[in-house]
Amino acid sequence: MSDPIPAGLERSDALRKIVALAGNPNSGKTTLFNRLTGLNQKVANYPGVTVEKKWGSANLHGKAVRVVDVPGTYSLVSRSREEAIAFEVVTGKQEQAPAVIVLVVDASNLSRNLYFALQVLELGRPVVIALNMIDRSDAAGIRIDSAQLSASLGAPVVPIVAATGQGVEELREAIALVLSEPPSARFIRRWKLDARAEQAIAGIAAELAKQTGSRVDPEAEAVWLLSSLAAAKELDASDDPIRGDTVLERLREKAEQALVAAGPGLLSAVIEGRYRVVDELVKRVESRPKTPSTSSTDRVDAVLLHPIFGPLAFLLVMAIVFQSIFAWSDPLIGLIEEGFAAIGASLRATLPQGPLADLAVEGVVAGVGAVLVFIPQIAVLFFFMALLEDFGYLARAAYLMDRVMARVGLHGRAFVPLMSGFACAVPAILSTRTIENVKDRLITILVIPFVTCSARLPVYGLVISALFARDEKIFGLLSVGAALLLAMYVASVIVTLLAALVLKKTILRSPTPPLILELPPYRRPSLKDALRRAYDRCLVFVKDAGSIILACSVVLWALLSYPRSDALEALMARPDAELATEARATEEGRLRAAQLESSLAGRIGRFIEPVIEPIGFDWKIGIGLIGSFAAREVLVSTLGLVYGIGKDADEESVPLREALRAERNPHTGERAYTPLVGLSLMIFFLLACQCLSTVAVVRRETGSWRWPAFMVASMTLVAYAGALAVFQGGKLLGFS
Repeated sequence: MSDPIPAGLERSDALRKIVALAGNPNSGKTTLFNRLTGLNQKVANYPGVTVEKKWGSANLHGKAVRVVDVPGTYSLVSRSREEAIAFEVVTGKQEQAPAVIVLVVDASNLSRNLYFALQVLELGRPVVIALNMIDRSDAAGIRIDSAQLSASLGAPVVPIVAATGQGVEELREAIALVLSEPPSARFIRRWKLDARAEQAIAGIAAELAKQTGSRVDPEAEAVWLLSSLAAAKELDASDDPIRGDTVLERLREKAEQALVAAGPGLLSAVIEGRYRVVDELVKRVESRPKTPSTSSTDRVDAVLLHPIFGPLAFLLVMAIVFQSIFAWSDPLIGLIEEGFAAIGASLRATLPQGPLADLAVEGVVAGVGAVLVFIPQIAVLFFFMALLEDFGYLARAAYLMDRVMARVGLHGRAFVPLMSGFACAVPAILSTRTIENVKDRLITILVIPFVTCSARLPVYGLVISALFARDEKIFGLLSVGAALLLAMYVASVIVTLLAALVLKKTILRSPTPPLILELPPYRRPSLKDALRRAYDRCLVFVKDAGSIILACSVVLWALLSYPRSDALEALMARPDAELATEARATEEGRLRAAQLESSLAGRIGRFIEPVIEPIGFDWKIGIGLIGSFAAREVLVSTLGLVYGIGKDADEESVPLREALRAERNPHTGERAYTPLVGLSLMIFFLLACQCLSTVAVVRRETGSWRWPAFMVASMTLVAYAGALAVFQGGKLLGFS
């Protein structure tokens, strides 16, 4: 499991000593990481899992080191991917063992943070304790004797305020000193269990000492192994704590026998033993005011967690966030689209007409544009999520929505990603990393594409304006167009929740997780850290999903462009002077439509026509379905090409609307596209996953092609069934 030079890391970096930052969530660990590394950071995934890995370089008083931000967790006992990764990093199983582990401890919540610190100290690794947020503890009247704490734990303790930089220089000095002079004495476990349990621990420790040498204290690793196996049995954990570790796999049978020999309640006994040590330690080093006053956090929570005002405040916050996503990202998206259009036009003017120019402009440039056009929405969403998380509100939002989400078997943390899907599925799926439970996160990822995103609106707009009397009022109140659009949104919410419930009850069956949340104190968020996190998310998207999107864009371009039309090539080669501009445009549109019909996509459209005919579609819509897999809204421009109007046609294009209304069924001579066909098409797009960017991001977040393939196949089947029910049911009822 060792990985001395992780993927994406330079050899010179890999040879540096590692400083690992570990601690509870909300302890300020990532803020300290940013303070130590600045802009010298990289982001990836740990091998084989989708837990995010952040590392960077830092200079500690002349010592160049590599700093690793360990996933935040409350325990090393492996009940989740984050806890397993945290254990593997601090013990050196993921890569080279850290030379120093910096334990980031929240000074205002010493007891809970020291429980995790005790587990790391017991492993016998060199440790420095960063007593963070000392300003908040001072303001609350909490006094901590850091010298006494250091003496009790046998490790340097440095009070800091990571957000402001206070004490960080002293922390650098302490880390550098431990790097130069590692402590010779190891921390000794200070709690004991009954004789049976201690005998079981000793037996496994002896086996580990033979198998693993001295990577960590064998007794501490034995406690971890037995506790993790006990947790997996007691809590029905979905992750096997020792899967993939060849050394521990060989000890599995002996460890399970030892667990039985230790007797029931081992995990509880270990937790109680550690907390006895923690409680005694806190009594010695911490003093609190006898009559604590009501904090500002409590006063704010009285409003934000109120049964009535809390949900109203939440809706207001979400409205501001999503309005900002549209208001801030739309102009930037427009600039990106205009910029790539200008680049394409420049290449057209520079390169000779032909396949090379088409590949460069319509394949590569358009593909890169298809990647970067998501950046504004991703950046804005994650900027706000970082601000809300740092402020302490995201945990409270999960608390408020947990009762609603629990009805479909999901955690309250799933609500914000689902809401984000109304803007775009791509950043919404990326934001599911806040969901700790593996199956709940996967369910949320798989149902987000059902949420009506902004890319569906051009399709709905074209269909409603072309095939329905959109301005006609229903009961004199709501227009037909508005009613249909509202119905699509309501239907998407219902389908999303039903899909989550079905997945929860079938292939991803698991008990509904209890709501166990820490409500951190409210803090002033850091704009710099929020911008940094938004930048990291954008970078990860471009690196991991961007290559897939670009490759698929080029493939789709080839399907829509080949085989080439000799007549079109000849027209494009003629100078403008030989043909009037309007006549040239008309002729070019006609030839492009003919080429599209004879292209590979056109042939596929003809081939699938018998399959899609029962839902009211013909081969022309079939071509549109193929083109729209690049992005849902591409259906509109593809139909523009099919009807010779041009690829610049949009949902407001009058010629395209008229062409759709005028289209006749070649067999009956009647209108090909009726309101019933339009409704069937809208239902299909409501339910289908016509978005390769979504597929790419699901591949990135799940770590395999298995779940994206399942998602596309299942959503396509559901979309077909839904469209079939609407179209055939409508015909039976006499609608057209």
